[in-house]
Amino acid sequence: MRRVVLLLALVVASISFAAPKKKPKAPPPPPPPPPTSPMPKVEENLSEKVLQVWANATKVQAWRVMSTGGVRPDPTKAIGSEWTREAAGKELSAVELATLRGLLYDEKMYRFDQDVSKCNFVPDVSFQALSGVDTVEGVISFKCSQVVFMLGKPGGRWLPSGSFDVKPARAKLLELAKAMLNTDAPTQNLK
Repeated sequence: MRRVVLLLALVVASISFAAPKKKPKAPPPPPPPPPTSPMPKVEENLSEKVLQVWANATKVQAWRVMSTGGVRPDPTKAIGSEWTREAAGKELSAVELATLRGLLYDEKMYRFDQDVSKCNFVPDVSFQALSGVDTVEGVISFKCSQVVFMLGKPGGRWLPSGSFDVKPARAKLLELAKAMLNTDAPTQNLK
């Protein structure tokens, strides 16, 4: 009986040692680098002027933005007739600007087919890009996961240049806004 048990143990041990070992799983490939120019769906949906100002921006700064509640805003702080810039953040560094452009240029960061009219847009932050005499404000509502691009012209004129669902980019935009407005309590409390 012992011989049979020993023989069985020997057979089982030789089979387990002879079994091919599983190769360790290869790590997932790194994510692709962010785009440095607008992807096709972004070019198709965002206005040429908005993309031009973002591409040629000489200064980009973050601001906390509030609704005016129907009161005419101070023209030096106004974005259109409904919103006003409140707390200024720091100017974006070259790396932060590349990150923001990568988000804005990536078609996967938008849901272009979503109807954005159903949410009551309440602005939280704006990324202001200055290029020559033109200004583009990317006003973001984290509650609605939307961005509204406003094109500023000399003389205080503002033109809406599109409203888009940015739910896929929401977390990254919120992280960037909090980093840019790191001393502003209302921005830090955004969820």
